[in-house]
Amino acid sequence: MQKLMIAVLLIAATVAPAQTHASKKQSQDKLRFTLILSRHGVRPPLATASVLGVRSADAWPEWEVPLGFLTPHGAMAIRQMGAYMRMDLVRKGLLPAAGCPESNEIYLYADTDQRTILSTRNTFAGLEPGCDPPPVHIVAAAAGVADPIFSPIPGSFPPPSDAAVAADRQATLGNDPEAYFSLARNPELKELAYVLAPDPAHPAKKPILDDPRPLAATSSLIEDFLLEYTDGKPMQEVGWGRVDAAALHRLMPLYVKGFDLLTRTTLRARTQGSNLTAHILDSLEQAAQQAQTQPGQAVPHTDLGAFGPVGARLVYLGGHDSDLSYIGGLFGLHWSVDGIGDDTPPDSQIVFELWQSAKSKQYSVRMIYRAQTLDQLRSGQKLTLADPPAEVSLTPPGCRGGEICPFADFDKAARAVLDPAYIKPGPLATQIAPQNP
Repeated sequence: MQKLMIAVLLIAATVAPAQTHASKKQSQDKLRFTLILSRHGVRPPLATASVLGVRSADAWPEWEVPLGFLTPHGAMAIRQMGAYMRMDLVRKGLLPAAGCPESNEIYLYADTDQRTILSTRNTFAGLEPGCDPPPVHIVAAAAGVADPIFSPIPGSFPPPSDAAVAADRQATLGNDPEAYFSLARNPELKELAYVLAPDPAHPAKKPILDDPRPLAATSSLIEDFLLEYTDGKPMQEVGWGRVDAAALHRLMPLYVKGFDLLTRTTLRARTQGSNLTAHILDSLEQAAQQAQTQPGQAVPHTDLGAFGPVGARLVYLGGHDSDLSYIGGLFGLHWSVDGIGDDTPPDSQIVFELWQSAKSKQYSVRMIYRAQTLDQLRSGQKLTLADPPAEVSLTPPGCRGGEICPFADFDKAARAVLDPAYIKPGPLATQIAPQNP
């Protein structure tokens, strides 16, 4: 791989308004490329009401769209994020203040679900209103085969062995795994049990506290309350009127704890996130090579597995909460928004920015976690530079917070945590997503 003089510019991992991230040095530099990995917008639960109903005394609410589909409110909220992205990228000089982008400047790639494709389209509608939208690319695969970027196992790669899974679990949970799941370690379970069935005379068919490992069954239930809240439903419909904003914030760490067991362990992150991350790193390298190539010169290494063509300035990947968590687990990244650590709510993003120094002509990469607060999602409020979503600066591997990190160090450290057995190198085979997924 060609050596590139690229650095990673980082700020301490604290939540701050978007405008505070641009230092005097950055204002003299030029943003050359941005890649955004985003979770889709608000959707209904993935499980049917009958499946969820065994855990509750009351019937779960109906939704206006099929299970897993992007809701109308979710589409509106993610358009607000797209509008903010435009203001941010105009301020940083990547996009012009007026006019539409060239056809090859913005590249959209999404998983094959309806919610990921429509979330990507709605993001662009907010980003470039009135402009002809570029196509949304999806994987070109046989029917029934999942995208190896977002769902690499088992369609594209074999699952890890039972022994490896057991060793990973023991490393995560320690010598007393039952304590991790116990009520004593998770007192919020009592509040969740009350929300699900407040009257002892009318218990759920399968009460959550009767489960030998109640934590394992909680994540989807708490997330469904989150989805009801962020979809803007009347409060009497959020957890049957028993979950307000304060209760949701108390329960969310329990959800994150359970979700992390599925996404942030060393084995899960490496096997599920290596292919996605490798292609992101290839995209950064392609952009850096393009930025340093003189007019008329060929760009080296056109066989990189980059998202988008040479010359793309903005790449947007429409994925899932698990994808953000895989990268968080791989790179050892942590964030806190709304007082909730490592959450990945609808519309949340991990952002990679490639900057060029005006003085030295060298390059730097900046990583950011960005998310609307739960109340911003619920209200669908307009996002502006003065009233932005929350942002947290991240410190990737091979780097130190607040210091410049050469790209060779970052690339070496980042690729070292990937598993080559779970990477498909080279260009991606894509096709255009259907208009009505």
